[in-house]
Amino acid sequence: MKNKIGMILIILLLVILLVLFAVGFAFLYKAMNKTNDGGEANVTTQQVLAIEDITPFSVGEPIVTNLLKGPDNKEHVIKISVSLGVNTSKEVAKDGEALLSTLETQRVVVKDTIVGICSNKTYEELSMSDARTLLKNEILVKMQEVFATDLIVDVYIDEMFTQ
Repeated sequence: MKNKIGMILIILLLVILLVLFAVGFAFLYKAMNKTNDGGEANVTTQQVLAIEDITPFSVGEPIVTNLLKGPDNKEHVIKISVSLGVNTSKEVAKDGEALLSTLETQRVVVKDTIVGICSNKTYEELSMSDARTLLKNEILVKMQEVFATDLIVDVYIDEMFTQ
C-alpha cells in the first residue's frame, strides 16, 4: 500500500514539474519573440504612428559629399536632403519636444552622421533598386544610436542625387 502511494506521489510530482516547465518555456518563448520581433535595428525601431504624431526635423541645406571609389575607380558624389521623423504623440510629447530641441542644437552632429554614412557608400551601392530604403534604414538606426532614443521613428529623403 505504501509503495502505491509513493508511486502516485512521484508521478503526481513529475506531472506538476512537467506542467511548470511547459508554462515557463511558453513565457520565455513569448518574451524572446517580443524582443526579437523585427530582426535588426531598422525594424525594432520603426513604429506605427499616425502622421500627425510625427514631427519632421529638417537637417537643413542638402548635403553633398564624396562617395567611395567603386569598381569603376571614378570619383562620385551624392547630394541628399534629409529630414528625421520624431515621435511627438501625446504619450511622449514632452520627450519628443526635448529631442527636437536637442536635434536643433546638435544639427552639426546629425549632418556629420549622415556624411559619415553616405561617404562610406559607392556609386554602385547607391544605384541598386533598394538603395534608398537601405540608406534610410541605416541613417535611422545610426541616429537612434547616436541620440540614444527610439523617438526618431523615420527618415525622409527629400532629394537624393548621385553623380
